Amino acid sequence: MIGDERLQQLAHFQTRLGYTFRDVALLNSALTHASYAYEVDAGRGHYERLEFLGDAVLDLIVSTYLYTAYPAWSEGQLSKVRARLVSESSLAELARQLELGRFLLLGRGEAQSGGRDKDSLLAAAFEAVFAALYLDGGLETAQRVFWHHFRPTLQQRLHAAKVYDYKGLLQEYALHTFGRLPVYRVVREEGPPHKKTFYVQLTLDEAHTCIGVGRSKKAAEQHAAKQLFERLHPEHGSP
Repeated sequence: MIGDERLQQLAHFQTRLGYTFRDVALLNSALTHASYAYEVDAGRGHYERLEFLGDAVLDLIVSTYLYTAYPAWSEGQLSKVRARLVSESSLAELARQLELGRFLLLGRGEAQSGGRDKDSLLAAAFEAVFAALYLDGGLETAQRVFWHHFRPTLQQRLHAAKVYDYKGLLQEYALHTFGRLPVYRVVREEGPPHKKTFYVQLTLDEAHTCIGVGRSKKAAEQHAAKQLFERLHPEHGSP
């Protein structure tokens, strides 16, 4: 049974999270380290099994986003960026944004050794919380909560990594801001077959259009997307 003081702590965390659990015991387990369960209550659940599931849930959330937002990326690029976004240090940073460490139940030794701010514990508990969200509210709930809190941070990490797919960036920005996808059309080709130059017109609407130039259609599309994305989103800058 969860005591009143702990229920108040969990209620505060749920407010920060923006989701109210039907089964608050799931959340309590997600925020309980094994050391606490062993020292204080041998029958209490802890986050290790939830951590296993949460790892897969977060991989799916981030993989779905990258696959949809960056259609030109290869499997290798997608895997490399996903690994950065769901690394231990990255998840620990996201956990700190939620002040998750304040709500962890730790054994005495873990608490005294600074466990509330250890990357390994924070990342594991973060995964467990998203497993609990998934089990309690489904995948859409877990996705909604994740992106509500962490989209800006993840975008900054993408840009800091200097992995730029301007078609993907523009597609995401255009859908979010204008509710439509850009259209690309080859308007001219110049040069001999072995050394062609392609001119691609990119159109978002009548007010947002430009011409990209490249040695291939894909390169011309990327050039056009870069121009329009930076025009719409000037704070992004060039890598």
